[in-house]
Amino acid sequence: MLQIENKDRFGKVVADALAKIELTVTDAGTKKRWINAIAKATAEIEENGVFMTYLPEDHSLIIWSQKSNNIYTANGVCQCRAFEQGSPCFHRAAARLVRLYLEGENVNHGLQNESGKIFPLEAKEIPYLKNNSYIKAERVGSVRIN
Repeated sequence: MLQIENKDRFGKVVADALAKIELTVTDAGTKKRWINAIAKATAEIEENGVFMTYLPEDHSLIIWSQKSNNIYTANGVCQCRAFEQGSPCFHRAAARLVRLYLEGENVNHGLQNESGKIFPLEAKEIPYLKNNSYIKAERVGSVRIN
């Protein structure tokens, strides 16, 4: 069960995610799809967090979809139809938002080396912005698996 207790911090995480999309995605269609995925993820987290579980060891979010009655595990990859088709999905966006929320406000503004210097992240290092077209989900009966 996932519960967002600090709405202000969660709002900042969402705003930062939207800003990163605006700054790093150049294709207008892809940008719109990611913005929609983040918006849907935000609503789902706030309204249906009871059906989500975060696993910190592998930064994955387990989501039970009431609409499809499927369970998805997202952490940069997903088993949903949108991911299978190479499109942004709210499951991956939700996993990223939850991870950033739980890690705190100052995390993921960059990579920190041993001396404490922070280096900015590039889009290719942000899991939900990676091009995952090389990963193809397979079907076994009516179930999609990676």
